[in-house]
Amino acid sequence: MKKIVIATTNKNKVERIKLLLRNEDYEVIGLEEYGFENIDEPEETKDTPVGIAMEKALHYAKYLPEDVYVLTQDDTLEFEGIKNEDSPGLHIKKPVIEKYGQFNDEFASLYYMELAKKYGGTIPLCFNYGHAVAIKKDKEREITKIVGAQSKLKLRLVDKINKLEKSSGYFLSALTQANIDGKWIYSNDLNEEQKIKIDIDLYKSIMTLLKNI
Repeated sequence: MKKIVIATTNKNKVERIKLLLRNEDYEVIGLEEYGFENIDEPEETKDTPVGIAMEKALHYAKYLPEDVYVLTQDDTLEFEGIKNEDSPGLHIKKPVIEKYGQFNDEFASLYYMELAKKYGGTIPLCFNYGHAVAIKKDKEREITKIVGAQSKLKLRLVDKINKLEKSSGYFLSALTQANIDGKWIYSNDLNEEQKIKIDIDLYKSIMTLLKNI
């Protein structure tokens, strides 16, 4: 079974990928499980989610053995119908830090809850994901293969926080809802099959990368 290291210490993100790949021939683990949680994060210099994800993948691949895949992700939030000055773009943490002086789940959820209230209680949004997979094939010559791709997830931001304690490190799942067969359900209340359903584009993107590296 091939091993994939998800280059994040966010357990929610790791579990999300594990769920998507549960029927595939891969062992999926996070940085902490691999014992690499203290690796320095790379500098992000690119201006697209795919570009940043590829930077991350090349960085983390240096620390992994040959033939172990590293999977990285970056994303931007695109809100529909809001003013440019209210859009975080590539910097979802920045407006939270500017308002509260620091970033954590509580402050972030309060900030984006107020943003939803400002625009009538709900804001359609789209996660634009960038993904990359890298693998070292020849340690002596330091040859690293890398591929990148993108995917999207459409949800809506709402003005009521739902069970923030369930969403450690992933606060937006307590503030976003997915449309499942005509019913709006909080992201952190979705069952496994519903999560797989809304993440189908993410699944296809990851599998395309793994098959083409």
